[in-house]
Amino acid sequence: MSELWDVYTIERKRTGKTCIRGEQGNLSDDEFHMWVMVWIKNPLTGKYLISQRAADKDTDPLKWETVAGHSVCGDTSVDAAVREVYEEVGIELDPADAKILATKIAKTYDGKRHNWIRDSFYFETTQEPDLHKATTKEVVQTKWLTFPEIKEMYERGECCMNMGDLYGFELNPVPDDRYKDVIGQVVKGRIDRPLGSYHPRKKQMYYPVNYGYVTGVIGGDGAEQDIYLLGETEPVSEYTGKIIAVYHRYDDNETKWIVLPCDEDGNIRDDIKMPTDDEIYAQIAFQEQFFSGVLVR
Repeated sequence: MSELWDVYTIERKRTGKTCIRGEQGNLSDDEFHMWVMVWIKNPLTGKYLISQRAADKDTDPLKWETVAGHSVCGDTSVDAAVREVYEEVGIELDPADAKILATKIAKTYDGKRHNWIRDSFYFETTQEPDLHKATTKEVVQTKWLTFPEIKEMYERGECCMNMGDLYGFELNPVPDDRYKDVIGQVVKGRIDRPLGSYHPRKKQMYYPVNYGYVTGVIGGDGAEQDIYLLGETEPVSEYTGKIIAVYHRYDDNETKWIVLPCDEDGNIRDDIKMPTDDEIYAQIAFQEQFFSGVLVR
């Protein structure tokens, strides 16, 4: 029987439609399917579990990867993560132990149209994989490796392409207090890429939100700190706003601050509601689809 996937909006709302595995190319521009990657670390050794794909896989046969798979109908992404781990490597994980490592929304990937939402999860366990317990035959063998060893394998071409997203970060979640001194601050600055405009050089880059910087604050790239100003429905040139979250990029030296308009005392305007994580991911996906990262609040 063909595997059925739920179809989502860019804000992760189920549309009520389904698609058959392999036919996701028929999705419209505003429809998405969901898949997951699962990084498993043994906290005693500091090594991560990777597995070799079976020889009869349609794509990347015999290449190495972390556990990965699609969310089937009715799954949440964490449901999919736990299920895929058991199906592929025979390890039973508790959904309550899941930590989000990264979230990515991509309309294109490697030059091709995909329309997917991907969550990368992190688990710690001392359990050993047991391919006899696995309910599928997708995996030939497994091994535990350090992060540098995984990178070396990838550079030798032994791993699936999607593992390239691990570059630039250790496979551990961003600490909850990483941006505690930033979130909640009131900042001021200019909007140099207003809502409705296009990038001055990359003409295909359209800005569906106001995008600008904080005056006098230097970011990781040596220029003034970039912000996404959400909540405004019209283009603006200047702002006073409150930082409600930070989008932490793993594969870049910049972070992006998520800002809502406020008064000098930090009171957010009455006509602006606090966006959910999914709403923020959806609004910044036009640019962040080209990076790997996670929202920290």
